[in-house]
Amino acid sequence: MIKLSCQRTGRANMEFMWLYSLCQCILSVFVIVVSVRLCMAVSGSSTVADIQERTQGAGPQLRSVTCCLRLCLGWVGAVGGAVAVPVTVLLNLRTPQCLYTCITLVCCPLLVRQFTMFLLMLLTLDSHLQHHLADRYSSVMTRQRALCVVLLCWVGSVLSSFAQFISSDVLDTWRRGGTGPGTAGLGLPGNWTTSLPHLTPSPKYHHDRKIIGKYLPYGGFLSKFYVEDMHNFTYAEIHSSHWGVCAPDNILSPQFLVYVHGMTVFLLPLLCLLAIYLDLLCIKPRKTPFSHTDPLNKDSCRVRSLSLSLSLLVVLCLPLHIIHALLLFTPSTNLPAWAHAVAVFLFQLYSLVPPILFTPSKKKVGEERASFPLSVPHIPPAVTPSRGKSVRMALCEAVQAAPWASAKHSLKAKVCPEV
Repeated sequence: MIKLSCQRTGRANMEFMWLYSLCQCILSVFVIVVSVRLCMAVSGSSTVADIQERTQGAGPQLRSVTCCLRLCLGWVGAVGGAVAVPVTVLLNLRTPQCLYTCITLVCCPLLVRQFTMFLLMLLTLDSHLQHHLADRYSSVMTRQRALCVVLLCWVGSVLSSFAQFISSDVLDTWRRGGTGPGTAGLGLPGNWTTSLPHLTPSPKYHHDRKIIGKYLPYGGFLSKFYVEDMHNFTYAEIHSSHWGVCAPDNILSPQFLVYVHGMTVFLLPLLCLLAIYLDLLCIKPRKTPFSHTDPLNKDSCRVRSLSLSLSLLVVLCLPLHIIHALLLFTPSTNLPAWAHAVAVFLFQLYSLVPPILFTPSKKKVGEERASFPLSVPHIPPAVTPSRGKSVRMALCEAVQAAPWASAKHSLKAKVCPEV
């Protein structure tokens, strides 16, 4: 009876895991769709800076700073959503993997999320600088500076996502971690795949291992799986010293999730958006150049957009960070399985918010085109001569200026004098 109930529980957990993975994959597909829509909307629209460059004869059409940032956000969302589909399934299956393969699988979603939050802050700050600097914006914000800031954000995202594995010995944590059949991952108890292989490498394996960079800071990193005779050992035997169940709870420590990941993807964006929100409420807006619309209306739109972004950030992301804080400060807390799963899904749901917020609407693009005053005055078609007419007028003037034309007029005046 006990064995039958355990089988039913395991089958129910397996069905729940597949349903949960399916929901996450559908969410990733939606992220890809909205990100591609953002890229298409930005690519198909002509911004005010583009019209100004064409008017001034600045060569080929170039994209403004805002368009560059929006395209970066769209590409990151599309690529991250495509990568998240297989990574989510592998992590939920909790398959045995090499330690370094597992680090890559776990940290890829963290890297995409961190870079997305940095781009969200950059786009919000860029919109605020356009509003605050007015005519000085074009001299302060250039494409080169914006791309340099994006590059720095990418480097910061990589460092923050892999921060736990840069300064600590994760191999000891990996060996001491719960890698047995009772391990819980994402609030789902149990090991969904086969158990860990019991591997005992032969002495020949240790003899054939080649030491690479033994005295360097990361010395021995490649030596964990680099063997001179690769054909006599399987992949599992080579990685047996650092082999375990791949899941975020076995790799990421609560300290990292609270003090690093929580600070960079939640607290820092929250403070940044809140500071811009308070600044918009307290400072009187300036009228931006090339715009005839009321600055108060634009200011109210920015305030509403920021309030919506702040509200969604708190509602969707705060539950997961509260759970991480509880696991850090009160490890004995027993949370239900559905609570952690729902919190993770809400956290991933926020990936839809930045692309939707910064997708320009067709109405807004039309207003920008209509509100931009061209430096070249518009000439009515009735006054502007066509190419054929201008050529004909030039020929008539040349004929009239010829010497035979003057002789013809003088002969006509002698024969038929005017009264």
